[in-house]
Amino acid sequence: MGKVEKIKNKEISSSKKEMKLPGLRKISFRISWLIWGIIALLVLGFILRVAFWEHSYLARMEGSEREVTADQYYDGGEEVDETIPDTQQYHVAPDKPRFLSIESLGIINARIVEVGQKSNGEIETPKNIYDVGWYNGSGSALPGQTGTAVMDGHGGNMGNGIFNHLPSIKVGDKIVIEMGDEKTKYTYEVIDLVNKNLSEANSYMAVAFSPPVERKDSLTIITCTGNWIWNKQTYSERLFVRAVLVD
Repeated sequence: MGKVEKIKNKEISSSKKEMKLPGLRKISFRISWLIWGIIALLVLGFILRVAFWEHSYLARMEGSEREVTADQYYDGGEEVDETIPDTQQYHVAPDKPRFLSIESLGIINARIVEVGQKSNGEIETPKNIYDVGWYNGSGSALPGQTGTAVMDGHGGNMGNGIFNHLPSIKVGDKIVIEMGDEKTKYTYEVIDLVNKNLSEANSYMAVAFSPPVERKDSLTIITCTGNWIWNKQTYSERLFVRAVLVD
């Protein structure tokens, strides 16, 4: 085969290769379109799934009273006062409890207000989330007197209540009650804390009103804890902290 023929064959071969290139590019473009199409379908599927979940959630919550922010989840779904109180101008009768302090939890001079019973027989909670309630009903003693002083306050892990960190208290921690004469102070030492679910809490109240140590004046603090139950507008558990007067 001569040189001229070799050159011609080379040119023909070369031209054939060039003719195949457009076909390869076309296939490449189609594959990329397919990939982008799959990605678009996945994104669309994700958006539809989120929309379906949100619709289902809203349907489940329809009719329930929902608060806008987490710091509004308080027992009974009742409205509360979230104003930080002025403790300097707070005064009560000399024989009534005025302030509560738990230094280990960072609670210093929380106001103590008197609370009674709700219509359903439960102990009331203070209207202000930063106040502590002293139950003035039967079975609850004044601090420093024989018996058990029963107190409560707003808690729960979704709010800013005075006792939202009470589950962190430890046996041996001190609780100080200042009386209305602004001189007398009683110090209690925590000796027991227990969580009870709603079904057990009522039956435990008899224990809460009893001194944990015989012939020792005592203090019981009750607050909400556990998980928030939407349909009951309350928390799933009650925390009972019991302490005895330090001699």
